[in-house]
Amino acid sequence: MIEYRTVHITRFVFIVLKQLQASATPVTPPVHTPTTSDASNWFVAGGTFVLAFVAVFQEWIKNWFFRPTLDLKLRLARPVAEKTHFDANTEVYYFRLQVTNSGMRAAEDVQVYASEVRRKKADKKYETVERFTPMALKWTHKGTATLLHLLPDMPPIYCDFGHITDPARKIAPPFEGLEGVAANETVFALETEVSPKSKGNLLGPGEYYVYLKVAASNCPPSDFKVKLKMPGKWFADEDQMFRDGIGLTCAKD
Repeated sequence: MIEYRTVHITRFVFIVLKQLQASATPVTPPVHTPTTSDASNWFVAGGTFVLAFVAVFQEWIKNWFFRPTLDLKLRLARPVAEKTHFDANTEVYYFRLQVTNSGMRAAEDVQVYASEVRRKKADKKYETVERFTPMALKWTHKGTATLLHLLPDMPPIYCDFGHITDPARKIAPPFEGLEGVAANETVFALETEVSPKSKGNLLGPGEYYVYLKVAASNCPPSDFKVKLKMPGKWFADEDQMFRDGIGLTCAKD
């Protein structure tokens, strides 16, 4: 990046010097009185400076003023949160993130990256969940971690944040079972692009912060954090589950 900018700056200076040299008027008298011609030369030089700047940095200027602006929201209501089925006998709650682009350009190669998980301790301080492996989340119904394009000023695109399976029917036991969590308690499974053998994507009852980065190849990352509060209780009724079985809030970090 430094070399790239140096080349552009060198090119910019070269163009300005060449234009100044071409437009300069030789000064031969020992004492010179400013004239209208001098003012014109300075005007031409100033215009040359501006044109050279735009010519060299036009791509940078375009990317600065016409770039994506990504945002992320979450709420406990359809279609962001809903009850569905893994199969005919297994109920599951899915929780999704709303991702929008309010900028002036399409975002390319968009990812939502879970960078860290922290759990609240008895002393109300938070400690890092060491077994969690940072990685990207998967886009809803796509199964991939990278979204090729996100157009501006369009309805939200959804990214899967996690799910809770009925404890009585946890998927492929003991895959979503977690040491120290009772068989009748819920487990929150983060929708990471892979499910590690460390089970770092599985969170037992408790209170957590999940730190997220939302970025694209043509957009700098924005930091968010999701507060997850889960008492470990399962409710078949959707309204009761969203009221008493889980709490989710999202804010910029």
